[in-house]
Amino acid sequence: MISTRSRHTTHHTTRTSRERRGLFHRKNPNRRAAGYKAAPPNPNTTHEGRKHAKRELKRMGRGSETHVSLGTRIKRALGIRSTPRRRRY
Repeated sequence: MISTRSRHTTHHTTRTSRERRGLFHRKNPNRRAAGYKAAPPNPNTTHEGRKHAKRELKRMGRGSETHVSLGTRIKRALGIRSTPRRRRY
């Protein structure tokens, strides 16, 4: 049988960090900071992840935003979640 399938391959080029991405595809530093701000109070984040997030926020000049509230620290220490994992009906 003769195959009708095309054997052409597509080559993709990767962008360098210096290339422009366009108006709507740029990295937003506020969104990056929001992600790093969400990491410290998250109970699923590792200790190393919390340290990394704090370090990155300080590097971005947002060191005052690394504060985790006392209530969140107590909840984390006791393993209390804000929302229960499974609701019983």
